[in-house]
Amino acid sequence: MIILILALLLTGVGRMSGQKVKELESQRRAVLEEIELTSQLLKEIRSSANISLNRLNLLSAQVQSRQKAINLLNEEIAVIDKDMAAQRDELTVLDNELQNIRKKYAASVNDMYTRHSGQYKWLFVLSTNNFAQMIRRMRYIREYTDWQKQQGELILKKQEDINLIQSQLERTRAEKETLMATRQEENNTLRREESSQKEELQQLNKKRTALQTELNRQRTQAANINSQIEKFITNETASSNKATGAPRKAETTGGYKMTNEEQKLSGDFASNRGKLPFPISGRYRIVRPFGEYQHPQLKNVRLKSSGIIFQTAAGAEAQAVFGGVVSRVFTVPGSNSYGVLIRHGNYVTAYINLGEVYIKNGDKVSVSQKIGKIYTDKKNGNTTILHFEIRKERDALNPELWLR
Repeated sequence: MIILILALLLTGVGRMSGQKVKELESQRRAVLEEIELTSQLLKEIRSSANISLNRLNLLSAQVQSRQKAINLLNEEIAVIDKDMAAQRDELTVLDNELQNIRKKYAASVNDMYTRHSGQYKWLFVLSTNNFAQMIRRMRYIREYTDWQKQQGELILKKQEDINLIQSQLERTRAEKETLMATRQEENNTLRREESSQKEELQQLNKKRTALQTELNRQRTQAANINSQIEKFITNETASSNKATGAPRKAETTGGYKMTNEEQKLSGDFASNRGKLPFPISGRYRIVRPFGEYQHPQLKNVRLKSSGIIFQTAAGAEAQAVFGGVVSRVFTVPGSNSYGVLIRHGNYVTAYINLGEVYIKNGDKVSVSQKIGKIYTDKKNGNTTILHFEIRKERDALNPELWLR
């Protein structure tokens, strides 16, 4: 009974580990798709000061993704190691059980030949005191023979089980060897990418003046965009406080006063935190996160973003992350691109750096509706970047916590 329970437990462990390996493989495929996209984007970018900064960001993201893929491979190998250990334990259990059965079977065969074979068997049956005892002895011999046959069949079955587990173990061992080879390839690629990253950093350091100029330009543009968005939201809030007609209510003192319909929309938006679709069609990389942070490679360079910045391939489109009303289409200061603000009650989503806009002020949009084509900057190495923000009133929120 104990052996049966142990076998069932080991089978369950194997099933669970197989599922875990599939989950890890799925995650690794997703990371490799990110790496493939980044490689494509890197090929599209040529060399200059501002382009080198974009290349460094992409290379940094590439290295992070490659390391993540290696970590997932390590997890897969660890799961397989556990699976192999469980299979070896199961083989030990089956082998011990098989040896016990064989001993009993050998003893029974020896007993049959020494005591119950030939003439002795008939003497055993006939040397009884009465007919009933003779019948019982005949039944005993028949049952003993049947038991021997069952033991022989059980030996064959256990041997089959052992052969099956050994085959599974060989397949698992081969799978592990394949993963280890893949891990070695990934490690080699990682070293090459880290070398490219180091070279890019050295090139940037040689262009320190041009780099500082580019960083200042990006900071100024980000500050202008932030100021423009806050100005639009402030004006809309003031207008909502003066509006007549349908009753309005603000969630906070001095906040945007919402109609009943807008209050419901705001509540629906809030309840979808962590479930919103990404604001971009096709594949993408996040090249700048939300908030203030130290640049991972450039010393003494701190960056700040009120949203997140995606880099994608030329031709990609921006899409609404939730239903709402277009409150503003505007020209981005210092560029040839546009920005769109969509209101969802007292929440606002911003889509910055569009080359074409498909909607206009006052339009109602639905979730995942395409709102414009993202601008591709041909003077900046054909980079295609979308700046995306989520605001509640005027406060910037971390979009990564809202997107699924």
